[in-house]
Amino acid sequence: MSYSTIAHALISYVDNHLEDFDIKKMSKSFGFSEIYLRELFLKNVNIPIMQYYKRRRIIISALEILHSDKKIVDIALENGFSNHESYTRAFQNFFGMSPSKFRLIGRKQLVTDVFELAQFISKEKRSDVLIMNQNNKNTILYDIPKIEWGTYGSNTMFPICIKAVSEYLGDEISYAYIMAATGAAFRLVWNQTTWDLSNIDIYHTLTDSNDIYQYGAKALGREFTFLGREDNTKKEDFIAYIKSNIAKGYPVIALGIIGPPEPCIIAGYEANGDIVVGWNFFQNDSEFSFAISSMDNGYFRCDNWWENSDTQAIMCIGDITNTSYNDKKIVERAANIMLARDEHSYAKGIKAYDAWKYMLLNDKWFENNTIFDYLFSKFLVQNDAMICISDGRKWGAKYFKELSEKYGETEKYICQKIEKYFNSVSNIAQEMTDLIGDWNDTEKMLRNFGDRSIREKLGKLIDSAKLEDTKAYEQIKLLLNYL
Repeated sequence: MSYSTIAHALISYVDNHLEDFDIKKMSKSFGFSEIYLRELFLKNVNIPIMQYYKRRRIIISALEILHSDKKIVDIALENGFSNHESYTRAFQNFFGMSPSKFRLIGRKQLVTDVFELAQFISKEKRSDVLIMNQNNKNTILYDIPKIEWGTYGSNTMFPICIKAVSEYLGDEISYAYIMAATGAAFRLVWNQTTWDLSNIDIYHTLTDSNDIYQYGAKALGREFTFLGREDNTKKEDFIAYIKSNIAKGYPVIALGIIGPPEPCIIAGYEANGDIVVGWNFFQNDSEFSFAISSMDNGYFRCDNWWENSDTQAIMCIGDITNTSYNDKKIVERAANIMLARDEHSYAKGIKAYDAWKYMLLNDKWFENNTIFDYLFSKFLVQNDAMICISDGRKWGAKYFKELSEKYGETEKYICQKIEKYFNSVSNIAQEMTDLIGDWNDTEKMLRNFGDRSIREKLGKLIDSAKLEDTKAYEQIKLLLNYL
């Protein structure tokens, strides 16, 4: 990923100190002067630090207006405003209406940084899902399920996109099956040379990075096409691809558009393709939301998607084919993904556990562990790895539970053992998370992560997860003899 970890560190600190925010204390935590900190925040978050702080307090106050019976003047004072009048002016500037009117109207959607008020003008029901105007400059597919962290009970972005598209297309298929078919349920990768935020990106799963994207389409029994961004690729090429597939009623999955090169869904376009709309996991992040707008239904609207260098590829799950796709192929892929191996600087499969533990216990990476952003960037990598095995193995276990119900007693017994081992890995990942702490106290969490004794305990948990994954891997290879 190319997006800035310092932006996440800065935002996280402010968000966790809204009740007692002090820029001098923040400067000390980061090891920067106050002047440099202000400049750094503006450069990376695209908003002055105090303006961001006040905006967050206003958003929190809006939640209280909607979900409590407190007097507005009391809410204003509790959120750092000196009087009702100054609060009303700030609220009016941000939301476009007074606090009292906001409470009266209610809400349609209110999340961290993007809100949309309910629309009271009724709209005509669509006769079909594809809405296209006559001059063909604006085409939008509606009713695509929203994607965000936690959708389908998961935090793995590409399978979430596949599942949302499959639901839109009318395919009835479980999320566990999609996690398994895409290989996301079985992966773990670790860069042995640096704390790499791209470790868990799904394109690292196989030797050929782009191969992984096609498996979700194949598992649905549908065609798959892919267009990557090469040196000679033009914006017009991407627009033509997007328009041709949207015109057929097929959403486009993209890498990038808003923020980092992670999967998102393009649901349509405006202005003949200069503007794209859809769902993106980062559309509500402070770091990125300033550059986009939203449609009434919550879709993002983005006009600088091509200027984002992290917009790396677009792909489409299309027509139904006659291609068969059986369970044995998925189980074979699981074995190939979990195989301990080195590829370039990455340790993959079960070998990734050793690389992870080695770097975690190598004190050279923690020499400056009193500096907030120095630790934060490494913790993000640690956190990604924990989420990867927690989310992945949980769904891997569910897939093998589903598989156990389709075969005879021998296969069922093996599947149940794999289910047990994978659930154990997922639970161990949660133990790691509990050991470090949660995001309600970021500073404490980072202190724990930097503490050698806690990292040693994490190392033992990594060994335990590796052992359980190894048991699952051996049973997966055994299962292949019976499928």
